[in-house]
Amino acid sequence: MTDITWSTLGAIRDALIVALIAAFVLTLLIVALWVHDVRDDRKHTVQVNSETPVFAGSGDEDCGGKRLTVLQSRVALHVRRIRYWKNCATVDIALPDGREGHIVLGEGEVSVSPPLTPH
Repeated sequence: MTDITWSTLGAIRDALIVALIAAFVLTLLIVALWVHDVRDDRKHTVQVNSETPVFAGSGDEDCGGKRLTVLQSRVALHVRRIRYWKNCATVDIALPDGREGHIVLGEGEVSVSPPLTPH
């Protein structure tokens, strides 16, 4: 049987501390990148150019959902989040009455300002 010495326990403790610090720094980096992405999304506005359906909730890969309302032309909306899915892109928006929903790019006619850059 191997004897565990205080120096071995100290080395294990030091390795665990380094691993925890590395995990913490990595987590901070991931959160910072996510916050930066959300902040960049919120710099955009959506201008509705023709009747455009708004769906309830946040956009997802189903590219639609339960219809919340239909927006008419000349409505400007603040963007909450932009997401790119396999089959579509969705834009989470804040409606003038305080409700939140999402539009699917390609359903109705909208323009996004500043223009979206391809990823």
